[in-house]
Amino acid sequence: MPRYTPDSLTAACALAVLAGIVSAVGSSDTVNSGLAGLKSTSSEERALEALADHKFSLSTVDAADVEHLIRRGWHDVVQAIVAKSHQGSEAEAQLIATQVRQAVQAERNRLDDLIRALDRNYGKAVDVNPAMQWAQNSTHIFLAVKFAQRWNAPGALEVENETVLITSCCLNFTAFGEHSFIRRRYHLLLEFFDKVLPEASSWSSASVGRMSVTIAKASAANWPRLLHNPSAAPKNLGIWADMRDKWKSELEKMPSIASPSERSTNKEKAAKHKRKKERRRQESEDSEDDDALDREVEIISECKPSSYGGTPVAELCASKWKEVVTKPVVKNRRWLIKFYSSQGQGNSEAQRTLIPVWKRLADVFPSMVPGGKVGALDCGLEKELCNKLGVSHVKLPQIRRFLHGGDGDIWTGSHDAPIEKLAAFGGDKEEL
Repeated sequence: MPRYTPDSLTAACALAVLAGIVSAVGSSDTVNSGLAGLKSTSSEERALEALADHKFSLSTVDAADVEHLIRRGWHDVVQAIVAKSHQGSEAEAQLIATQVRQAVQAERNRLDDLIRALDRNYGKAVDVNPAMQWAQNSTHIFLAVKFAQRWNAPGALEVENETVLITSCCLNFTAFGEHSFIRRRYHLLLEFFDKVLPEASSWSSASVGRMSVTIAKASAANWPRLLHNPSAAPKNLGIWADMRDKWKSELEKMPSIASPSERSTNKEKAAKHKRKKERRRQESEDSEDDDALDREVEIISECKPSSYGGTPVAELCASKWKEVVTKPVVKNRRWLIKFYSSQGQGNSEAQRTLIPVWKRLADVFPSMVPGGKVGALDCGLEKELCNKLGVSHVKLPQIRRFLHGGDGDIWTGSHDAPIEKLAAFGGDKEEL
């Protein structure tokens, strides 16, 4: 026997009443067995009458149709379609459920765009000098470019309108992308240490959010640095360690060339040594940050997956809580954690509503708050830890932020709050 929720029973009753109405009024031009008739009706009431007709088949419904109804604001019609699917096969019910979730998420995204449009600066490009790493062999320069301000920071996943110009002295690159709801203009202007061959040089898109450039040197040499002017080196220019190690033995066989200006004074030599020392220190710090992030991922992977398996949301557990949340291995980690139950405790509707919001928040929160990360704890599986933290099963779902360990701070706002407000709470940017 099919199982019904209170919502589905209400919608089912509505369908039964509407079926009686259709039977009483007889045939109508708007009542037929196809979804085209349902979409072409002039009112939601007429659409409900068409849906209540026994000839109507759910096989005529596809994802675009559901999205059309939701965008039109005909939520009662969509609810009636869901109720009708509960009366059919499990496969049919799952298909309708997937279509509704996707349509709701698409509508949420459009509403998020409206909120972003309230910012008068939204859409205006902000100039950013992208992070780079470089290495060389005797004949080529190798550049790895990431569309972010720092190599270890998140950035734009893709760019458009790329302009790349390589001349005998320089590289000029411009592209546009979006990150953290801000449109950015990524620009590079590099004057190389020595002459290069534009016709033998190339560039291409690498992994997501990155670009690789290969510059051919005009003559074989071991350059002491990438740029002609050492003071022009940006702070986010680093060493491509793997590529450097690959060609290290070849470069050691060639003497390093120097420009006349480099031999002029001991003062400039001291400044060069200081820059190298600072660069090594920065590389060491970056390496430590990478090791901590890798260690955190390794620890979390040992937790049993639940409702968020395969998503950006970190699924946490009691056995790893101390290493990840109480005393995190990642420095300055800021957690925004949703407590929920996969076993039926708490407000099931609110927990389902938060699932797509929580996945989307996991994508954007790290870029909005330094050290930010979104997690989830299934109190249905981790009852002892939830009891210890004072999380009541009857009040699930519950959202807490953890900035310095402890029991965390509880979100007191509504569960359908905008992503920006949840992110601000997680970053301690507003009062509780």
